[in-house]
This record gives sequence, C-alpha cells and structure tokens, in this order.
Amino acid sequence: MIRKLRLKIVVIIMLLLTIMTSSLMLSLNVISQLQNKQIIEDRLEKLANSNTLSAFDDISPFKNEENSYMDFFSVMLNANNQILTLTFNRDIVVQADEIIDYVNQALSTGNEKGTLGRYAYIVKYKPYGKIVVFLDISQMQTQNRNLFFTTLIMGIIAEVLSLILALGLAFWLVRPVKETLDKQKLFISNASHELKTPLAVIKANTDVLEGEIGENKWLGYIKDESTRMSELVNELLCLARLDDKSSNKMIMEDFSLSDLVLQSALPFESRMFENGKKFNVDVQPNVSFHGDKSTIQHIITILIDNAEKYSDENGEINVRLYTHGKSKTIEVYNTGRGILPEKLNKVFERFYREDEARNSKSGGYGLGLAIARSGAEAHGGSITAQSEYGKWAKFIVTL
Repeated sequence: MIRKLRLKIVVIIMLLLTIMTSSLMLSLNVISQLQNKQIIEDRLEKLANSNTLSAFDDISPFKNEENSYMDFFSVMLNANNQILTLTFNRDIVVQADEIIDYVNQALSTGNEKGTLGRYAYIVKYKPYGKIVVFLDISQMQTQNRNLFFTTLIMGIIAEVLSLILALGLAFWLVRPVKETLDKQKLFISNASHELKTPLAVIKANTDVLEGEIGENKWLGYIKDESTRMSELVNELLCLARLDDKSSNKMIMEDFSLSDLVLQSALPFESRMFENGKKFNVDVQPNVSFHGDKSTIQHIITILIDNAEKYSDENGEINVRLYTHGKSKTIEVYNTGRGILPEKLNKVFERFYREDEARNSKSGGYGLGLAIARSGAEAHGGSITAQSEYGKWAKFIVTL
C-alpha cells in the first residue's frame, strides 16, 4: 500500500510539472515562430510595395537579432508572366534556372504568400503585371530549430530534476503514514502473540472444568468463542508474518504445485458431499513452483473454504490449476449470489465483510482474502476477483 501511495504521489507531481514545463516550452517556441513570421511578412510587404525598381536600392538593410543582413531577390513579370527584371541585394547567389523554378512554384500554388525551402515569398499584382519577392529566411529557420532543441534539452533536464523532487516529496509525505502502519502492524503482531497464552489457558481450564462437572451449555459457549478467538489470532499472526518484509520468515523451496492443490482440496470432498454440493478439481499435472509451500497451501484453503461458505444450496465449486507461459494460475469458482461489481476490489481489504449478518453466521472475520492477497503478492503474484452478481464468483491467483 505504501509503495502504491508513493507511486501515486510521484505520478501526480510529475504530471503537473510536465504539463507546466511543456506549456512553457511550447509557448516559447510558438511565440518565437509567430514573431519571426510577422517580421518576415512585414519585410516582404515593404519590399513588394516599392513602386520602382530603383526603390530597392533605397531600402535600408533589414537586420535580424545577430545583426546580419537577410538576402532577397525579386522578379518582375508582365501580364504574360514573362520576366522583365531581376533585382538582388548583396551578393546572393541564385542560378537563373533556380529563379524560374522558384517563380513557377510560387505562382502554381495560387497563394499570395508562402514558403519554398529556405525562401519566403510574396506575390503582388502591379499595373505592369506582378512582382514576386523571395526573402532568405534560413537564419530564422536555424534559430527556430536551435530554440526547439534547446527547450527540448531544458525540458528533459527539468523532467529529471522533477522526478528527483517528486521521489523526495513522496518519501517525505508518506513517511508519517508508513510509521503509523508499521506501528499498527507491530501492535497487531504483539497483541496476537500475547493473546495466544491466555486463550490457551482458558481452553485448558474449560476442558478441565468440563471433565469435572460434565457437559454444560455455558462451558460450550466459552469453548466455541475461545476457538473463534484463536482462529482470529492465528489469522492476525499470519498477516503479521506476511507483512514483515524485514525478516524473511518464508521458506522458499521447489515443490509440486499440482500435488499441493490436490492435497489442499482433498479434505473438502467429504464436506461438499455431505452438504450436497458438486466439487470438481481440475489440476494440470507436473506443475512445479518455487515458493513457501505453507503459504500457498493456506491461500488455496482460504479460497476453497470461502467458495464453500458463499456457494448456494446444492451449488457447484470448481478448483482449477493450469499454466500459461511462465505463469501458474489457480482458479476457484463457485455458484451463488456472487459479488457486486463495485465491491470486487473491496473484498480483499482487511476486515471487510459485504454482509455482516451472513459473515457472522459463517464465522468469518474478513481477513481470509486479505491473507490470500498478501500471500500472493509476497510471491510476486496477484489475486483478482470476477463475478456475475446473482450467479457466480471466481477468484484467480496468478503466480
């Protein structure tokens, strides 16, 4: 839970910072391109609106941010699109066939303004025909590219720094929660250990007293409740053991998962038969697994017991083991009321009981599925629930 909480915090912080950084970088690039576009259009308009050919010689050079001149050339055409005059500034080098090609491309587009490679152009109609002005914008194009890559690098650096910041904040924000949960787990573990001794004494004294005075309904109540309390303590201890990541108390070994599923299901056969329920076990042979055998067996037992409790009268319970690639999957299915869609994830929460009256009757504490999930996650696996409410429920353990 702590890991998921940290991940959520990191994702939220990174998402917010990414949106802010991306917006800033995008704004810089867009503003720069719009400014350059306006400068180019203004210069083309001024050049194209000159009334005489000699007027080009009177135009002051246009300078960009690097104080260098922007080259241009213009082509005057008559009404038949025949070239009348070419005008250049500085020592721009453009071949005659290139000029004709540029002019034809500009006129073929049918647009008054546009861009052809490194040149921006404008077409203006005059009394003698038309004039086409081409302005060299290669320096501005280079500036735009440089700005893009600069902001991209800055964005990547900002993302890395944001990730470091987010991780630090996540650990700092979650630390009080982690400390509280650790204390809670420690309390549950210690309290469970402390309760085992007085419960054992109560049960022993009850047995002695029953031997002296014979059967008594009050002693029966004490024995029943002591047994239920012992089951709860054992479940809490099991959860504490699975939660304790600091000390590896699980014994990892290779074993036959196929045999383990069959052994776990065998004790339920007589109970299912007595209750008139169909019990089917489908196990793929020769499936092995490396893990804690007792924990996996406990998971299987919890799921079968859960399926029996919540199956309908004369219902059906199916246990299945199969492999898919490197994964081993255990499915436990039962007919019955099933689980509401909005509660499929809640059933794995500790002490969660969908139906208080029904669970009290069945003797559950809402810890079984929580133990199953912790056991599966301790092996790097997962457990999920599926259900069609009113018909069936199925729990799937993937190892």
